[in-house]
Amino acid sequence: MAEATNTDSLNGGEDKKLSDIFLAGWNLYDELEVTELPFNGSEFQNKVKSAMKQFEEATVIVNQVSMFSANELIDEVSTDSLPFMLLPYFLGKLTTKINNPNSTEVLDLGEIYFKDHLQRCQEYSLCEGPKVKPAQDGDKVEKSEQRELIEAAYDRNDKIAQYRKMKEIDEYMKKVQAAVKDKTADDEVKREFFLKYLDKSIIDAKQELESLRMMKELAKMRLARLAGGENLPNAIESFGGGPSTSQKQGHSQHHHHHHHHGKQSTQPKPLQPFIITRNAQQKAVFGLGYPSLPIMTVDEFYQQRVDEGIFPDEEKVAKMNQAQAIAAARDPNEQEDEEKAVVEQQVEDDDPEYLARMRRMDEYKDVVRRGDGNRHNRS
Repeated sequence: MAEATNTDSLNGGEDKKLSDIFLAGWNLYDELEVTELPFNGSEFQNKVKSAMKQFEEATVIVNQVSMFSANELIDEVSTDSLPFMLLPYFLGKLTTKINNPNSTEVLDLGEIYFKDHLQRCQEYSLCEGPKVKPAQDGDKVEKSEQRELIEAAYDRNDKIAQYRKMKEIDEYMKKVQAAVKDKTADDEVKREFFLKYLDKSIIDAKQELESLRMMKELAKMRLARLAGGENLPNAIESFGGGPSTSQKQGHSQHHHHHHHHGKQSTQPKPLQPFIITRNAQQKAVFGLGYPSLPIMTVDEFYQQRVDEGIFPDEEKVAKMNQAQAIAAARDPNEQEDEEKAVVEQQVEDDDPEYLARMRRMDEYKDVVRRGDGNRHNRS
């Protein structure tokens, strides 16, 4: 009975509070999207923390009332509940605005939020799950150059289509967002708005996951380069959520002493994800690791293709581009005068090649009169 009373109080007394908390975080998020404040400034970062706090608080309430279920369809979700499906997406976007370059913890947190958001959208059939490639027996089959080009073309067309869809959604949302926030839009407009917002968030979340994957790969490459150097402990601390920058600066003054006199008393509190769950237990997060490291850099890959004759040599391309640029920048009148001067010089020198070409032109004019040509079906 006590549990029922608690649920009733949340459904009745906390509904308005939940919408107000979400709206406060949403307003801060929209402000951060267009602000000109410096990214690493304290004012910008404080607004990021405030927005995340609002969305985390809203997520806790959504979990308490068990708002969403895997057994539902999107048509069964009420219009008032639709905005709260965006909570993981907003939290993921805000993690990308956290200024913490010395730790991959923020990258992991953003990945958790975006994957959780896409998982929820897949459960409600708003998007398809990730495509699983069939396993190959034996060694990995290398793709042909033609196959790679075809896949690249499909990928490019898909990205163009997604860009156009995002642009259309943004144009629509600009028209009705103010009415939705002011609660003056009717239920039908509000529902369509948030369904389109979910479509946009799905496309954007996939792009953000790809960006986070590349950033994590770059971090691993940096660690690999520093693996053999004496600065490895500092590198591990900087990428593994170790002491803060100010603490490391203080320690660098005594870099000749490699021993520590004790653990730092003030360590930054680890970031914890607030994800929407269907019960009291937090769901497990998996698939965050990327065990394989790149085997070559972009420059090495390009040079390999040049050696194979697939890509053009940079020096030859640069010379061709330079020659074309010089030719395009020349004055047309000057170029015409030079051509006339060359012809006059050939006439004065009785150049045999020039004279033979002119004779052939005269013979052609004698045989083919002006106006002759294809007169088929002409009166």
